[in-house]
Amino acid sequence: MPSLKERMAAFQDASSPDKFQEEKRATTPKAMPRARSRSPPPNFLTNSGGKKKPVRGKVVENHVSPVRQRPKDWDYLFDLANRFDQFKAEEADQKKKKAAGELPPTPEKEANEEEGGGTDIRAALEGVMAGSYTASADWLNQDWITEHLVESTGENYKSLTFNFNDPSLFKKFTKVQDKDRKVIIAKFISNLLSHPKSGEITRLDLHGALLPDEFMEELSVEILKKPTSTLKNLQVLNLESNLLQGKGIEALAKMIRHDLSLRYLQVLQLENQGKTMTSDAESALATAIGHSNSLVVCSLRVRGAMEKKEIDDITAYNMDHLRQARREHAAKSGTLKTRKRNEMEQYFDKIAANDASITAVDIVGDQKFLTLKAAEKVKSGAAFATNTNIKTLKMQKLGLDDDFAKQLGESLAKNSTLEKVVIDSNAITGAGIKALFAGLGQNSTIVEFQVRHQSKTMASTDEQPLPELLEPNKSIIKLGVDCRDQLIKMKLDKVTNNNREHQRKLRAAAKKAAAG
Repeated sequence: MPSLKERMAAFQDASSPDKFQEEKRATTPKAMPRARSRSPPPNFLTNSGGKKKPVRGKVVENHVSPVRQRPKDWDYLFDLANRFDQFKAEEADQKKKKAAGELPPTPEKEANEEEGGGTDIRAALEGVMAGSYTASADWLNQDWITEHLVESTGENYKSLTFNFNDPSLFKKFTKVQDKDRKVIIAKFISNLLSHPKSGEITRLDLHGALLPDEFMEELSVEILKKPTSTLKNLQVLNLESNLLQGKGIEALAKMIRHDLSLRYLQVLQLENQGKTMTSDAESALATAIGHSNSLVVCSLRVRGAMEKKEIDDITAYNMDHLRQARREHAAKSGTLKTRKRNEMEQYFDKIAANDASITAVDIVGDQKFLTLKAAEKVKSGAAFATNTNIKTLKMQKLGLDDDFAKQLGESLAKNSTLEKVVIDSNAITGAGIKALFAGLGQNSTIVEFQVRHQSKTMASTDEQPLPELLEPNKSIIKLGVDCRDQLIKMKLDKVTNNNREHQRKLRAAAKKAAAG
């Protein structure tokens, strides 16, 4: 039997930490080799922050198209511009009449008044009108369409509106009576589109009629059968306060996107739908509007940020085309009025005309200059070529670019009055600075020239020719330009030092000659 001392030694050996770790490693299965990091699978979205965290979700393809560069048919666009001017004139006239209480009553309101009126118009309409809406649709004929046509004539406009805002029709024929509703929709659209005056209709006002998706689907099918002749003059489509949600919106998008249908549709109103528009419908509508040449007003609520931006961009784009079309027509007909030049443009016109009242130019971050067109900014550089009155030129923080610099460089080569030029803190690159130095080399009056702190760094290859370009100059003694190459800096300093020495000798010679 082992002694107590031997047993204690064996116990200590078995319970030591090193022994324990060895046994643990022996009994623990080897870990699998760590896999290399891989990009997340396709059904993951990765956020755009600093830390990349996989976010579960479905990747949705963006169907929104960018604004396209389209060929401009100026005659068609000018026609659109005239129609939109008429629309605005009618809107203003209607607003005045509404304020004065002179608007004619709608067919629904007339029917309500014939039955004795009442404070609850909606309830009265449902009681009166719904009773005549039978499933056979015998009442739905050309005469019924004619009753809902409203002509409006003003000094500068003429329009024909089909106005149907009665919710009781489709409230009576709900989805439960699917067969009857199909008959109603088919006869409604058939009689509307085959009416003798359908080609003259400029406004389709169907707001508050509780139209279902099926109505727009049927309307789209019928219009696209003869896209060039069906509702060919439709300008305003008011579908507010209906039940359009998915298929109906997609059908509307199909009509808008078609190249030949609804070519004069300019105003689309889709606010306040009873059901939330589906994502697919939003995307389809935004894409269709993105292909439209005519839409300039779109009143609808869109959840998708990309879709909203697409709609806003294309309506602004089309509106600008109307402005251009008016200008193009005025130029063609010889009625284009010359735009009055603004204050800043007139200021540089005076400089170019050698106005003696301007002896110094000091423009720093001026908003009036910043809003000038690029051509006018370049033109301002040319204004100093023949000026004999300005001695100091200071133009800073104005975003002046290489085009301006090249024009100013040519002016410096011809100018014989400027003594100080400061064009710091602009956006002139190496190409522009070389052009300035080329002009500066031929100048004989400039003493100080500053072109530092440009937003764009000058390349080393552009720095190399600067000393050689400046060498012919004998007047400049103070020069500010950002060069990284120390050798170039030394060469430029040598030019200015030589000029100082040259001018000192000239002063000494003049003094000696004066002393006699």
